[in-house]
Amino acid sequence: MIYARKQLPKYCKHKPSGRAYVRIGSKMYYLGKYGSDISRREYDRIIAEFVANGRQPFYGADEILVEALIARFLDYAEKELNYSTPAEGRIRKILRLLNKLYGKQPVSAFTPAALKVVRQQFVDCKFARNTVNNYVGIIKQVFYWGCEEEIVPAEVGAALRMVKHLQAGRTSAVDYDAVEPVADDIVEKTLPHLKPTVRDMVKVQRLISGRPQDIFNMRFCDIDRSEAIWRYTPFTHKTKKRGKVREIPIGPKAQQILQLYLAKCTDETAFVFTTSRGNQCSGGYYCNAVNTACDKAEVERWSPNQLRHAGGTEIRSKFGLEYAQASLGHSRARTTEIYAKVSYEKAAMVAKEIG
Repeated sequence: MIYARKQLPKYCKHKPSGRAYVRIGSKMYYLGKYGSDISRREYDRIIAEFVANGRQPFYGADEILVEALIARFLDYAEKELNYSTPAEGRIRKILRLLNKLYGKQPVSAFTPAALKVVRQQFVDCKFARNTVNNYVGIIKQVFYWGCEEEIVPAEVGAALRMVKHLQAGRTSAVDYDAVEPVADDIVEKTLPHLKPTVRDMVKVQRLISGRPQDIFNMRFCDIDRSEAIWRYTPFTHKTKKRGKVREIPIGPKAQQILQLYLAKCTDETAFVFTTSRGNQCSGGYYCNAVNTACDKAEVERWSPNQLRHAGGTEIRSKFGLEYAQASLGHSRARTTEIYAKVSYEKAAMVAKEIG
């Protein structure tokens, strides 16, 4: 049983014995003589523990159900973790499958074999190997958090830790080809078939070599416009949970596009690019709009993430690996090659020349 946020179990009287009691879940807690100060203090103590327990019944560590663990983790994530809206939706989708398969089971029954069953479901859905590993990692994170909160036995977390990532060439999970940059002429053929807002999103992303989320999460309050090259610090980004700061320089060409939106801006905390209804553009909305435009232009479909690879490829060709590393915000050069921290000044110089 999961109680509503404002609902508290009542202080009741057990008529045959004259004692006070409170019922939490299926268990009754006797408090002492009904109406006495002692019984009232005992009631207050139990209710305080109940609230601290996330308004959940007092299960033992091996009795709490997986569905209750999921509910408590999502409540914690909403309050404490800085997930973007798309990331939060993806996590809920992952945990929805976990809940469907094992929600009614106690957490102590979620063994490595059970985790592999869930993992196989992801493989059967034709998710890429890296995606499957990422999804399994999120499920592990939920149980590790439960161990930290002492609602999941420590041995459960230790056992799940033994489940290794799927290895390339040793699994039926697919390995999709590396993301290739999209050619600028293909982008140019696509642009006329995009709505004006999405068209500008594509142009700005290509110029700043950003990730798609850097575009649909963009707000003017996150852009320092005090210097010739603007400094954009996204409020949320891929590596924020690792304590890293993402700074993206915005050059003259991208500034010229953004100035049109700044002129109409009445609230700098609102998102720069929105749908026709005024809502934030999601990753799905952005990608679907590009796919539809590609079909209309009769060109091969490409994804917004390929714009980042195109930008990285151009920067590396013109300025070298170190400058590409700076512009893309990579900590390691080997990450940049797929397309010690490098200074912002190098990235700003690139923005001045390119975007």
